[in-house]
Amino acid sequence: MTDYREHIVKSFDDEIANVIHLVTQMATLVEEQYKLLYHVVDTGSPATTEDILENEPKLDNYDAEIRDAVITLITLRSPVAVDLRDILTSLRISTDLERLGDYAKNIAMRVATLEEIPETSVKNDILRLLNLVQVQLKKVIDAYVSKDLTKAKEVIKNDVEIDKTYNAIYEKIVDVIKGKVSKLRLLTYTKLLFAIKTLERAGDHIENVAEEIHFIVTGEHVDLKDEKKDSKLEHAIEESNK
Repeated sequence: MTDYREHIVKSFDDEIANVIHLVTQMATLVEEQYKLLYHVVDTGSPATTEDILENEPKLDNYDAEIRDAVITLITLRSPVAVDLRDILTSLRISTDLERLGDYAKNIAMRVATLEEIPETSVKNDILRLLNLVQVQLKKVIDAYVSKDLTKAKEVIKNDVEIDKTYNAIYEKIVDVIKGKVSKLRLLTYTKLLFAIKTLERAGDHIENVAEEIHFIVTGEHVDLKDEKKDSKLEHAIEESNK
Protein backbone atom coordinates (compact mmCIF):
# COMPACT_ATOMS: atom_id res chain seq x y z
CA MET A 1 0.00 0.00 0.00
CA THR A 2 2.84 2.38 0.88
CA ASP A 3 4.49 1.75 -2.48
CA TYR A 4 1.19 2.47 -4.22
CA ARG A 5 0.79 5.79 -2.36
CA GLU A 6 4.36 6.73 -3.21
CA HIS A 7 3.66 5.92 -6.85
CA ILE A 8 0.55 8.15 -6.83
CA VAL A 9 2.44 11.02 -5.18
CA LYS A 10 5.34 10.70 -7.62
CA SER A 11 2.95 10.62 -10.57
CA PHE A 12 1.22 13.78 -9.29
CA ASP A 13 4.54 15.54 -8.77
CA ASP A 14 5.64 14.55 -12.26
CA GLU A 15 2.45 15.98 -13.75
CA ILE A 16 2.96 19.31 -11.96
CA ALA A 17 6.61 19.35 -13.03
CA ASN A 18 5.47 18.79 -16.61
CA VAL A 19 3.17 21.83 -16.48
CA ILE A 20 5.99 23.97 -15.09
CA HIS A 21 8.29 22.63 -17.81
CA LEU A 22 5.76 23.55 -20.51
CA VAL A 23 5.45 27.09 -19.13
CA THR A 24 9.24 27.42 -19.06
CA GLN A 25 9.50 26.20 -22.66
CA MET A 26 6.78 28.61 -23.73
CA ALA A 27 8.53 31.48 -21.94
CA THR A 28 11.81 30.61 -23.63
CA LEU A 29 10.14 30.74 -27.04
CA VAL A 30 8.59 34.12 -26.22
CA GLU A 31 12.04 35.36 -25.27
CA GLU A 32 13.32 34.16 -28.64
CA GLN A 33 10.47 36.01 -30.38
CA TYR A 34 11.61 39.28 -28.85
CA LYS A 35 15.20 38.67 -29.90
CA LEU A 36 13.94 38.17 -33.44
CA LEU A 37 11.76 41.26 -33.12
CA TYR A 38 14.80 43.34 -32.17
CA HIS A 39 16.46 42.20 -35.40
CA VAL A 40 13.34 43.09 -37.40
CA VAL A 41 13.20 46.61 -35.97
CA ASP A 42 16.93 47.06 -36.44
CA THR A 43 17.20 45.71 -40.00
CA GLY A 44 13.66 45.39 -41.39
CA SER A 45 14.48 41.78 -42.30
CA PRO A 46 11.47 40.09 -44.01
CA ALA A 47 13.02 36.67 -43.35
CA THR A 48 13.16 37.34 -39.60
CA THR A 49 9.56 38.52 -39.66
CA GLU A 50 8.65 35.18 -41.25
CA ASP A 51 10.52 33.38 -38.45
CA ILE A 52 8.37 35.20 -35.90
CA LEU A 53 5.17 34.31 -37.75
CA GLU A 54 6.20 30.66 -38.03
CA ASN A 55 6.78 30.47 -34.26
CA GLU A 56 3.36 31.89 -33.38
CA PRO A 57 1.43 28.58 -33.78
CA LYS A 58 3.96 26.93 -31.46
CA LEU A 59 3.06 29.41 -28.74
CA ASP A 60 -0.64 28.75 -29.29
CA ASN A 61 0.04 25.01 -28.99
CA TYR A 62 1.92 25.51 -25.73
CA ASP A 63 -0.96 27.58 -24.36
CA ALA A 64 -3.50 24.91 -25.30
CA GLU A 65 -1.34 22.10 -23.92
CA ILE A 66 -0.85 23.91 -20.61
CA ARG A 67 -4.57 24.63 -20.36
CA ASP A 68 -5.46 20.97 -20.99
CA ALA A 69 -2.87 19.75 -18.49
CA VAL A 70 -4.11 22.14 -15.81
CA ILE A 71 -7.76 21.17 -16.33
CA THR A 72 -6.82 17.49 -16.11
CA LEU A 73 -4.83 18.01 -12.92
CA ILE A 74 -7.58 19.97 -11.19
CA THR A 75 -10.29 17.55 -12.30
CA LEU A 76 -8.52 14.30 -11.45
CA ARG A 77 -6.16 15.27 -8.63
CA SER A 78 -8.03 17.95 -6.66
CA PRO A 79 -4.79 19.72 -5.67
CA VAL A 80 -4.62 21.99 -2.62
CA ALA A 81 -2.31 24.60 -1.08
CA VAL A 82 1.08 25.04 -2.77
CA ASP A 83 0.31 22.55 -5.53
CA LEU A 84 -2.89 24.38 -6.42
CA ARG A 85 -1.03 27.70 -6.50
CA ASP A 86 1.58 26.29 -8.86
CA ILE A 87 -1.07 24.88 -11.18
CA LEU A 88 -3.36 27.93 -11.29
CA THR A 89 -0.52 30.41 -11.74
CA SER A 90 0.89 28.30 -14.56
CA LEU A 91 -2.37 28.80 -16.42
CA ARG A 92 -2.43 32.55 -15.79
CA ILE A 93 1.22 32.94 -16.75
CA SER A 94 0.66 31.05 -20.00
CA THR A 95 -2.11 33.53 -20.84
CA ASP A 96 0.30 36.44 -20.34
CA LEU A 97 2.96 34.68 -22.38
CA GLU A 98 0.49 34.07 -25.20
CA ARG A 99 -0.36 37.77 -25.24
CA LEU A 100 3.34 38.69 -25.24
CA GLY A 101 3.78 36.45 -28.25
CA ASP A 102 0.88 38.18 -30.01
CA TYR A 103 2.50 41.54 -29.36
CA ALA A 104 5.82 40.47 -30.87
CA LYS A 105 4.04 39.15 -33.96
CA ASN A 106 1.90 42.24 -34.43
CA ILE A 107 4.80 44.67 -34.01
CA ALA A 108 6.87 42.69 -36.51
CA MET A 109 4.03 42.78 -39.02
CA ARG A 110 3.60 46.53 -38.63
CA VAL A 111 7.32 47.25 -38.92
CA ALA A 112 7.57 44.95 -41.95
CA THR A 113 5.22 47.25 -43.87
CA LEU A 114 7.50 50.26 -43.38
CA GLU A 115 10.13 51.11 -45.95
CA GLU A 116 12.23 52.53 -43.13
CA ILE A 117 11.98 54.27 -39.78
CA PRO A 118 12.44 57.92 -40.80
CA GLU A 119 14.34 59.31 -37.80
CA THR A 120 17.51 57.49 -36.69
CA SER A 121 17.05 58.79 -33.15
CA VAL A 122 13.49 57.42 -33.04
CA LYS A 123 14.69 54.03 -34.27
CA ASN A 124 17.42 53.94 -31.63
CA ASP A 125 14.91 54.91 -28.94
CA ILE A 126 12.57 52.10 -30.00
CA LEU A 127 15.45 49.63 -29.92
CA ARG A 128 16.30 50.84 -26.42
CA LEU A 129 12.68 50.33 -25.33
CA LEU A 130 12.68 46.88 -26.88
CA ASN A 131 15.92 46.03 -25.08
CA LEU A 132 14.36 47.04 -21.75
CA VAL A 133 11.46 44.67 -22.45
CA GLN A 134 13.92 41.88 -23.31
CA VAL A 135 15.85 42.39 -20.07
CA GLN A 136 12.64 42.34 -18.03
CA LEU A 137 11.43 39.22 -19.83
CA LYS A 138 14.66 37.34 -19.19
CA LYS A 139 14.64 38.32 -15.53
CA VAL A 140 11.03 37.26 -14.97
CA ILE A 141 11.68 33.89 -16.64
CA ASP A 142 14.67 33.37 -14.35
CA ALA A 143 12.51 34.36 -11.38
CA TYR A 144 9.84 31.83 -12.39
CA VAL A 145 12.30 28.98 -12.83
CA SER A 146 14.03 29.63 -9.49
CA LYS A 147 10.93 30.93 -7.64
CA ASP A 148 13.00 34.00 -6.78
CA LEU A 149 10.81 36.59 -5.06
CA THR A 150 13.58 39.20 -5.03
CA LYS A 151 13.95 39.05 -8.81
CA ALA A 152 10.19 39.21 -9.26
CA LYS A 153 10.05 42.39 -7.19
CA GLU A 154 12.93 43.85 -9.22
CA VAL A 155 10.94 43.25 -12.40
CA ILE A 156 7.98 45.17 -10.99
CA LYS A 157 10.19 48.00 -9.75
CA ASN A 158 12.06 48.30 -13.05
CA ASP A 159 8.91 48.56 -15.16
CA VAL A 160 8.99 52.29 -14.50
CA GLU A 161 11.95 52.51 -16.90
CA ILE A 162 9.80 51.04 -19.67
CA ASP A 163 7.08 53.58 -18.91
CA LYS A 164 9.52 56.51 -18.89
CA THR A 165 11.12 55.43 -22.15
CA TYR A 166 7.73 54.92 -23.78
CA ASN A 167 6.56 58.38 -22.70
CA ALA A 168 9.72 60.03 -24.02
CA ILE A 169 9.43 58.33 -27.43
CA TYR A 170 5.72 59.10 -27.60
CA GLU A 171 6.36 62.79 -27.01
CA LYS A 172 9.17 62.83 -29.58
CA ILE A 173 6.98 61.24 -32.27
CA VAL A 174 4.03 63.52 -31.49
CA ASP A 175 6.32 66.56 -31.79
CA VAL A 176 7.42 65.34 -35.23
CA ILE A 177 3.82 64.76 -36.30
CA LYS A 178 2.89 68.30 -35.24
CA GLY A 179 5.29 69.57 -37.89
CA LYS A 180 4.77 69.31 -41.61
CA VAL A 181 4.86 65.63 -42.55
CA SER A 182 3.53 63.86 -45.62
CA LYS A 183 0.57 61.50 -45.39
CA LEU A 184 2.95 58.57 -45.89
CA ARG A 185 5.17 59.73 -43.04
CA LEU A 186 2.11 60.30 -40.87
CA LEU A 187 1.05 56.70 -41.46
CA THR A 188 4.56 55.53 -40.59
CA TYR A 189 4.63 57.46 -37.33
CA THR A 190 1.14 56.23 -36.45
CA LYS A 191 2.35 52.64 -36.83
CA LEU A 192 5.35 53.44 -34.65
CA LEU A 193 3.05 54.86 -31.96
CA PHE A 194 1.12 51.59 -31.96
CA ALA A 195 4.40 49.66 -31.80
CA ILE A 196 5.79 51.51 -28.78
CA LYS A 197 2.45 51.36 -26.95
CA THR A 198 2.38 47.62 -27.57
CA LEU A 199 5.87 47.33 -26.08
CA GLU A 200 4.71 49.30 -23.04
CA ARG A 201 1.80 46.88 -22.68
CA ALA A 202 4.25 43.99 -22.99
CA GLY A 203 5.97 45.40 -19.92
CA ASP A 204 2.65 45.25 -18.07
CA HIS A 205 2.18 41.58 -18.92
CA ILE A 206 5.71 40.84 -17.72
CA GLU A 207 4.70 42.57 -14.47
CA ASN A 208 1.67 40.28 -14.29
CA VAL A 209 3.97 37.26 -14.44
CA ALA A 210 6.10 38.73 -11.65
CA GLU A 211 2.98 39.15 -9.51
CA GLU A 212 2.03 35.52 -10.13
CA ILE A 213 5.50 34.50 -8.94
CA HIS A 214 4.84 36.52 -5.79
CA PHE A 215 1.64 34.52 -5.30
CA ILE A 216 3.42 31.19 -5.84
CA VAL A 217 6.07 32.01 -3.25
CA THR A 218 3.98 33.79 -0.60
CA GLY A 219 0.43 32.61 -1.18
CA GLU A 220 -0.69 36.25 -1.27
CA HIS A 221 -2.40 37.99 -4.16
CA VAL A 222 -0.86 41.45 -4.24
CA ASP A 223 -1.16 44.02 -7.01
CA LEU A 224 2.34 45.41 -6.72
CA LYS A 225 2.20 47.72 -9.71
CA ASP A 226 0.59 51.13 -9.88
CA GLU A 227 -2.76 51.27 -11.63
CA LYS A 228 -2.46 52.83 -15.07
CA LYS A 229 -5.12 54.98 -16.64
CA ASP A 230 -6.76 53.61 -19.72
CA SER A 231 -6.65 55.68 -22.89
CA LYS A 232 -8.11 55.58 -26.38
CA LEU A 233 -4.72 54.54 -27.75
CA GLU A 234 -4.34 51.75 -25.19
CA HIS A 235 -7.86 50.50 -25.95
CA ALA A 236 -7.06 50.51 -29.66
CA ILE A 237 -3.86 48.56 -29.00
CA GLU A 238 -5.74 45.89 -27.07
CA GLU A 239 -8.37 45.60 -29.79
CA SER A 240 -5.74 45.32 -32.54
CA ASN A 241 -3.90 42.55 -30.67
CA LYS A 242 -6.94 40.32 -30.17
